[in-house]
Amino acid sequence: MISFIRLILITSLLIVQSAYAAQTIDSKSGLLIDKGFKTVKQHCSTCHSLKIVTQNKASRQGWLDTIRWMQKTQGMSSLNAKTEKVILDYLANNYSSSKKSRRAPITIEKWYKYQ
Repeated sequence: MISFIRLILITSLLIVQSAYAAQTIDSKSGLLIDKGFKTVKQHCSTCHSLKIVTQNKASRQGWLDTIRWMQKTQGMSSLNAKTEKVILDYLANNYSSSKKSRRAPITIEKWYKYQ
């Protein structure tokens, strides 16, 4: 009985620990390693540095708008529905505007007009 309780406690601790463990960052790209990481790395790094991804935060819709902008103005090719979903899931889960970043976003209270 005591062995069974120990097993349950150890299993519970491992589950809790894995839930709170820090995410691993890929040393080459700087991206968080998570489901969809390879797809994002493959598609996004063909045109630009992945630092652009890691330095930005957006909602799922914001990331979709960014993809559409890149397709419309930057020559990004169309993505099939499955690939687009994988990319959006990854970005929304790991680089969403609801996630805390290292500093608060800069707010500009008044724009100055240069002459």
